[in-house]
Amino acid sequence: MNKRFIFTLFFSYIFSQSSIDTLSVTIYPEYYYQGVMVEYRFDKYSTEKYTFNLSTEVDSVLYLVSKGDEFFEEVVKVDNKSISSIEKLGEHKIYLFLDKYNQLPGLRDFSYQFNILSDIQTLIMAFQFPFASENFIPNANNIPLEEVGDQNGLTFLQGILNNYKSDELIDISFSYFNPHGLTSIQYSANISADNAPQNISTPTSRDKFVTYPFLTWEPMLIFLILTLILVFLYGNSQRKNNS
Repeated sequence: MNKRFIFTLFFSYIFSQSSIDTLSVTIYPEYYYQGVMVEYRFDKYSTEKYTFNLSTEVDSVLYLVSKGDEFFEEVVKVDNKSISSIEKLGEHKIYLFLDKYNQLPGLRDFSYQFNILSDIQTLIMAFQFPFASENFIPNANNIPLEEVGDQNGLTFLQGILNNYKSDELIDISFSYFNPHGLTSIQYSANISADNAPQNISTPTSRDKFVTYPFLTWEPMLIFLILTLILVFLYGNSQRKNNS
């Protein structure tokens, strides 16, 4: 399944010119969504508005904002292939759901081109390692990727690019073979179910009693031997009396 997604990300500023200090772009292949999910995460400290222009079809967009105990969630509709940031301060997460897969085992292949019209001080590119995948090969313009883990036990291949310039294009791609056709969450649930202890019934008194074959013929043999001894002793006593 070879698909080419051209994904261009633009930042425009309504107020004074500024930029996001750190932008994290994480790709989740078949995590809990039967396809590819892309997460954009950044902190917003002002009411400035950022606009994300999408040049490809997006299945749906989930927007999360959290600040302290406050939490905001909204399913966003793509309007003319653009998404505007929500005017709330705090940590912003935008989830884009792309490239649906079927549930059959097979090759997974995904690619798109990343570009932003603003400079970024720190750009973090990461790929979540799909569970039980075979030959997982990610790439982001040959940025060195290092294996890291998080507090939830997930494994990521992550690369960091400092002083990203707006005119730089980044080709993001990955390929791997899914031998089971399941998402990572489904595969993990199946493994947990297989490793769960089986229900074992409590043994009864009859189950605890072990029978052995010799318990049937051994008493008979002992009885026969005693009988022969008694007959022998009785015969001897009779011979002594007759003599």
